[in-house]
Amino acid sequence: MRFAVLAAPFRRLGNLWTDLSVRRKGTVVVAIPSACLLITVGAWIWSRHALQEIRVAIDYSESLIQRSDRLLITLLDAETGVRGYALTSDPTFLEPYNQAQGALEQELIQFEQTLRADDPDRLALFQDMTAAVARKMERLETTLSDIEASLQSPTPTVSVPLFYQEKEAMDTVRRLVAGFQQNEQQVLDNYEQQRQQVTDLTTLVLWLTILVSLVSFLATVFLFTYLDRTLRNRDVLLQENKELLQAILSHVVDGMVTLDAQGKIELFNPSAATMFGYGVEDVVGQDLGLLLDQPLPDAMETNGGQEVVAPWHRSKWQTKGRSKAGTVFPVEVSISDVQLDDRRIVIIRDISEFEQIEAKLQARADELARLTTMLAQTNTALEHRNRELEQFAYVASHDLKAPLRAIANLSEWIEEDLGGQLPDENQHQMRLLRGRVLRMEALINGLLEYSRIGRTQSSVDKVAVADIIADVIDSLDPPNSFTIDVAPNLPTLETKAVLLRQVFANLIGNAIKHHNRSNGHIQISAQEQEDSYKFAVSDDGPGIAAEYHDKVFVIFQTLQARDTKESTGIGLSIVKKIVEAEGGTVRLESQEGNGSTFSFTWPKQ
Repeated sequence: MRFAVLAAPFRRLGNLWTDLSVRRKGTVVVAIPSACLLITVGAWIWSRHALQEIRVAIDYSESLIQRSDRLLITLLDAETGVRGYALTSDPTFLEPYNQAQGALEQELIQFEQTLRADDPDRLALFQDMTAAVARKMERLETTLSDIEASLQSPTPTVSVPLFYQEKEAMDTVRRLVAGFQQNEQQVLDNYEQQRQQVTDLTTLVLWLTILVSLVSFLATVFLFTYLDRTLRNRDVLLQENKELLQAILSHVVDGMVTLDAQGKIELFNPSAATMFGYGVEDVVGQDLGLLLDQPLPDAMETNGGQEVVAPWHRSKWQTKGRSKAGTVFPVEVSISDVQLDDRRIVIIRDISEFEQIEAKLQARADELARLTTMLAQTNTALEHRNRELEQFAYVASHDLKAPLRAIANLSEWIEEDLGGQLPDENQHQMRLLRGRVLRMEALINGLLEYSRIGRTQSSVDKVAVADIIADVIDSLDPPNSFTIDVAPNLPTLETKAVLLRQVFANLIGNAIKHHNRSNGHIQISAQEQEDSYKFAVSDDGPGIAAEYHDKVFVIFQTLQARDTKESTGIGLSIVKKIVEAEGGTVRLESQEGNGSTFSFTWPKQ
């Protein structure tokens, strides 16, 4: 398992290499030695530059150590001279001291000049050493003055404490110089490690470059061998393709002409000979213009005044062909993508029959366009008639409802004027009269709504069915004893909300109005189907006998006498017309005495 995981990247790399073209493989193989050479040169330049910087830094540290050594030696010479003079009283011992006075100042100046201005740590150590050297020279000068004074006295004596003070000052200088040199030695060790790392890295890069170059050389040898074998195979395949092309040219239905590098006809198949009436010997060596009015498009190249096919060019165009007898006929010419050396294949097709078919199709298209125009005009006329019908229906309903309202108002005024003088029978008749008037007005409104279905456009909105049902129930205001259960998770649709609301209003309203109890129960549910939803409105009312299941959807049909229940008989007709206009179906399931279920399907969109 672990081996398979490790081998997976190599397999992907192998697949990638296999998918490369021969040219790209050659490019990769040639690029690898070049890259190795560049890496080698770059590594050499980088290592040379890095080693040069390290060498400069090492020389700098070594020069500082040498400066500090010379400074300490000069100071020791001065101390030795003063002590020799103190022991011997011989002035010749003061020569190292006298020389050190000038040499120390020069050494300190050169030391300070050697230090870099951007090296604050070394400058601070140098300042400490300079101060210590100055204190040491002051001690030596004081000791020398004391010695000279002692020599002039009758009993020469040397102050021993001065020598201890000199020793303390010299120890301070030694400690500072030793610390400075120790710090520089650490710096030198770090630079030596860096130089060794650079050397090791450069050696590693060079060995890797040699290894990669060797692998690349072997790959180059392999690839060149592979290319040579591939080219030999291609030569064999090319010869086979030429023979196959000859066979195709001899049997293909279209005319096929092979052009040489100068654009001259080289091969002429039998179909082309039949099409143009020329023999092969008549056209070989001739220009394509012998056969075509426009032998090549304007975009083609020319060579020495002769039109030839550009090797990369792909073209198809229509022109006129000329037969040997002088007959002109339409042809379609195309340049094949197949290239044999510098040769190109020109395919010529006689499209006389196609043009005849195209002319017939164009005639049919013109006829269809004419019919489309007539249909558009008819639709415009129908829309105009629909608007006129809508206006007529509105005016008619308004004119019909006006006298009905007047009759209802007049009956109320008569009843109010007569007051208690009107017998009960007459009062019942007045109420019956107003009921008939209201039913007539409802009938007019229903007819108007029924006529509008399918003729008016309703906007499509995104609505929740639960909100529509809640709004319908609120507008119907059922008795408090009535129970209406609405299924949860009703869908949200992008649909004609006005029409869907009208369907639910009619179904729920009928279930309430035609129920035989005041404590009835209505249940509303939904079931998702493939491209629609199936909604159902069920009640536990008196039910409908099977023989009336179709009758209830017929306009103006009622199951109860109009004297007992005011009804127009239009509501379910409107439901059926709306649902079917939207591509759905409506169905009644009921048994007399066992309630009713009206279900309808409504498209999802």
